[in-house]
Amino acid sequence: MSLDTTTARTALRWLKAVFTPIALAFLAYFVWLARHDLKNVLNEATWWLLLSAIAVWCLFNIITPILAVTTFRSFGVQLSWWRAFSIHAARLPARYIPGGIWHTVGRIMDYKQDGIQTRHVSSFVILENGLAASVALAIGGAVVFATRGPDTMGIVAAATSVVSIMSLAAIWVFINKRVVAGQDHLQLSVYLLTIGLMVVIWTAATIAFLLFLSAFPSTIAAHSLIEMAGIYLFSWGVGFVSVFAPQGIGVFELVSSKLMHSPLGFVGLAALLGTFRVVVLIADLLEWAAFHILRRWIDDAKSENIQRTQRH
Repeated sequence: MSLDTTTARTALRWLKAVFTPIALAFLAYFVWLARHDLKNVLNEATWWLLLSAIAVWCLFNIITPILAVTTFRSFGVQLSWWRAFSIHAARLPARYIPGGIWHTVGRIMDYKQDGIQTRHVSSFVILENGLAASVALAIGGAVVFATRGPDTMGIVAAATSVVSIMSLAAIWVFINKRVVAGQDHLQLSVYLLTIGLMVVIWTAATIAFLLFLSAFPSTIAAHSLIEMAGIYLFSWGVGFVSVFAPQGIGVFELVSSKLMHSPLGFVGLAALLGTFRVVVLIADLLEWAAFHILRRWIDDAKSENIQRTQRH
């Protein structure tokens, strides 16, 4: 590895490390600037919609592991949904470690510990992340262009959508030619199924976001649900591909605020959108806690059955 490459990777690692606290500081600053407007908005919030958003995000975490099951089974690896969900749920707190990669890193270690080969795990990681970005930007970019028309942001969104659609083919070719490299083959029918699963996963995430925004009707009256859905997907995708911003923090809020119009203004809307991460955090923590309670209950039930069998 050359010195320049090492320096670049070191710089990128440091940039990732410092970006999260900087982004959080800016979001906190935005919240402070818009504190009076946000206080009025929160006082008018429809709380059952916020609770519904949390519930739907919990559903998002339940269906997401299906992608891992489908991918690994296509390579002949028998992975149950419960095992994939267990790995996903147990590692949820790692999403909030600075760097934005530790949930994925933790699951990689778990899958390898289960004996799944490196090329299969690598294929899954590429599929999960590549499809997440490509599907979000393809759909979101198309919707933003369709609703805005050919202005500057509309053209950028349209171009991004086209490139993302093209990248879908590139991901499939790359996995078969470079990752599994003839030892296995990701069938086209399975790959198309994973794309469909990612659309379903993003549908759940988008519904959660729309429920969240609908809890503050006065802030988004100028936009239709379809338009807000497109803005959410496009903004998330832009944040995701911004490698210096773990989980797109800061970037997502700023891009969304640029594309939306609200009585709160740019700063106030960015601050409000930042609180959607609180909804996601609550849902993740509830899912994590519920999983551990359920696993403990299952383990106790199994232990009791074993003891009963031994007594008889």
